[in-house]
Amino acid sequence: MKCFILAAFLLASCASAENIFKINITPEEAQQYLSSAQLRGVNEIEYAPKTGENPLPEARNERGEFVYMGRVIDHPEDFVEEHYDAHQYHGQDGLGQYVYGYKDWNQGKNEKRDDAGTVTGSYKYVQPHGRDFVATYYADRTGFHVEDNRPAHLKQPATKTPAVLKAEEEHFKLWGELAAAAGHNPDPYAAEYQQGEGAYQPSEAETREYVHEEKPYVPGPEETGEPKGFFYAFDYNVPLLRNKAEREELERLRAVNNKDE
Repeated sequence: MKCFILAAFLLASCASAENIFKINITPEEAQQYLSSAQLRGVNEIEYAPKTGENPLPEARNERGEFVYMGRVIDHPEDFVEEHYDAHQYHGQDGLGQYVYGYKDWNQGKNEKRDDAGTVTGSYKYVQPHGRDFVATYYADRTGFHVEDNRPAHLKQPATKTPAVLKAEEEHFKLWGELAAAAGHNPDPYAAEYQQGEGAYQPSEAETREYVHEEKPYVPGPEETGEPKGFFYAFDYNVPLLRNKAEREELERLRAVNNKDE
């Protein structure tokens, strides 16, 4: 019943974007917070919502130049200050599991590690041409694996240009002439060396499929007492300097890309 009440509270907290700061909590309580954070969806990243914008606040240095956060702005009328409601969260249960993530105006990420040691996550950001780059990944005993939304390209075998073919022809012609003048051809010796004694033979360990074996965690001598966890999640305002013309062009590109998708 206690876990059910805590879970209901966490759902309400996430829905109302209430700031949460918990430290030195039990692993069981921390795991409840970790589960609530995963409701955001590892593969469902949202950008921070825009909350408003305003002209740049008037500020000038001793030379009378218009400045914004230490930067001299020659034409402040070409810029605007936007505001975004960014968010970040992070939690650990003290037993190896964790979650963390964030979202800003043009990027975001979520990642978690479960009790088996498997890490899964995803991240997204706006590229200069307006299209979202989205990647999902996981890491387990077999290694790191990632997929993204870039268009697949058909791989073609390498082809030799006419210049390379000509250079090869001249090279082997000269090689043959020098070998004939020396009275022997080095090719048979090279072939025998590569196939006979001295040829490289990979070991059994090198041919065996790699499987990562992670040793169990052993607390150090300075770590005493029961394991404890923590969790925090909070929103914060992000002011952003935007050039009006560049913003308009990026929005145009994003509209075109969204239409294509």
